[in-house]
Amino acid sequence: MSDSRQLCGAELVAALRESRQRTLLLVDDLSPAQWSPIRQIGINPVAWELAHIAWFAEFWILRGPHHCDAQGLVHAARPARFAGPDGLFDSARLAHAQRWNEAMPTRAELEPMLSGQLETCIASVAAGAAESTDAAQDPLYFHRLALFHEDMHAEALCWMRSALEYHVPVGLTIPQLPTSQPLAVPGADTCVGWPPAQPGFAFDNECPAMAVRVDGFEIDSAPVSAGAFARFVEAGGYDNALYWPEEAGAWRAQSRLAHPQQWRRASGGGWQARWFDQWLALDGTAPVMHINAFEAQAYCLWAGRRLPSASEWEYAASSQCDFHWGHSVWEWTSSAFAPYPGFMPGPYHAYSQPWFGNHRELRGGAFSSHARMHHPRYRNFFEPHRTDVFAGFRTVTL
Repeated sequence: MSDSRQLCGAELVAALRESRQRTLLLVDDLSPAQWSPIRQIGINPVAWELAHIAWFAEFWILRGPHHCDAQGLVHAARPARFAGPDGLFDSARLAHAQRWNEAMPTRAELEPMLSGQLETCIASVAAGAAESTDAAQDPLYFHRLALFHEDMHAEALCWMRSALEYHVPVGLTIPQLPTSQPLAVPGADTCVGWPPAQPGFAFDNECPAMAVRVDGFEIDSAPVSAGAFARFVEAGGYDNALYWPEEAGAWRAQSRLAHPQQWRRASGGGWQARWFDQWLALDGTAPVMHINAFEAQAYCLWAGRRLPSASEWEYAASSQCDFHWGHSVWEWTSSAFAPYPGFMPGPYHAYSQPWFGNHRELRGGAFSSHARMHHPRYRNFFEPHRTDVFAGFRTVTL
């Protein structure tokens, strides 16, 4: 499981090429109209997304050393060769809404930008290190950071295609779950986060590892299925205020939903769920997905259960062989996304630090995320009202 965090040499080069191939496959089939969709919250312009991927890898691998100014912006010593300026393609410098108002590279202009960046970054792998000499103890830290960053944006392109009702990407199928069973997890003193003696790449929010006491608990062996969630919907769960946390009030008032946002009643009864550009009969054995944290909490209250904490989830995933996770859905936890004691931001300051406090932590990994992103210590995080991501949940006894 940890091998992806230690990629080097030819394997790292192959991973960088494979990640880029996947990125391009997710956009190459888009029509001109699909390439330039109407502005939506949570979606970036396609051209910006691609240019940002190239900019990020070039900025960190080829343009160091870096320094941070008093406003928290990171600056590079070397100028851009392929993707720039920084003010246009750095997400910390250009707000999401403004990305739709700026002139972006054409598809023809993006091709040499992406290929030039990739080949030059790959050449520096053979040299044994990034051209930057700053910050990272691991000479390949920035190459691995760029790899995982591109994998994340490829998954974001999958969310975009789903939200905009584009064709399902090649190779993606609706995941299936094994029958969920209760798992008794004994209490233990354990470690969450990235152990200091463990080799390989670690995201800054995984550090420093901390010792925690986890009391014994019983947890589902698999995420909640769509069939199980349908029983909550049929029981009027969306209409009963007793099941909904107070913090869900604004979202409920605005959405006024009586069922998941991407479900609808079938003409002959039952439910259909949207799968990219298709409405399909609800597959009860698939994980429920496109569920936000509030919906997950409401189900738990209805079922007399609760969401696991992030520490419980990590401990169960690391210690229980029958714990089914990854390649399914991201899983909401009850934990706010917060720094571990002693946290220090990594060179990429904007990765974690700006999002502490108003985001919820998710664990696991979805069918749309690359397998190398699936790690029991990996902390994903989103605002709790988000329904566009491929997220579900599992439950724990009270």
